[in-house]
Amino acid sequence: MAHKIEPAPTGRATCRGCKQPILKGDLRFGEEFQNAYSEDGGMSFRYWHLACAATKLANELRSALATYEGELPDRAALEALIETHVRPEFPYAEHAPNGRAKCRVCDETIKKGELRVAFERVFESPMGPTKGAAYTHPKCLARYLERERERGGESTERDAVLRAVSANSKLGADDLATVEREAGAAPS
Repeated sequence: MAHKIEPAPTGRATCRGCKQPILKGDLRFGEEFQNAYSEDGGMSFRYWHLACAATKLANELRSALATYEGELPDRAALEALIETHVRPEFPYAEHAPNGRAKCRVCDETIKKGELRVAFERVFESPMGPTKGAAYTHPKCLARYLERERERGGESTERDAVLRAVSANSKLGADDLATVEREAGAAPS
């Protein structure tokens, strides 16, 4: 099993995004997840309207859409919506869209509009292991990588991380140079 796009066989499912019913026969996106209540660790699905999934799960929907062979009304509009919401690969740098995230090193709030570096992390949630983003200030990057090595995490050198950040980010050259400068690396 994997993420899938299919017509709703009944009208009983509710969209995980907008909380509205998914009508019988409407195409829906099935997000596969590990069922925490299954004794054998089985998989299950959460269902989304395609437009709702395009805004919240753009990467997952894009891969499911690539393998979907059926007819899809307004496919071009859906693909355009996906492209505006697709998440870059980790690690990446961006301007904080709001002031809610805290730096994983200094525990200070990363203010709206400030540059931040995002890493993928796995944490325990009530529904089992969940992937999410961890953020640091660029100036805290070296200490973050040091902490990850101390905890037995991936041993990645700062310059290799900065090359990946540069390749994965949608920032301009000036912002990328600022990230590299604040992280203490010579610009590449």
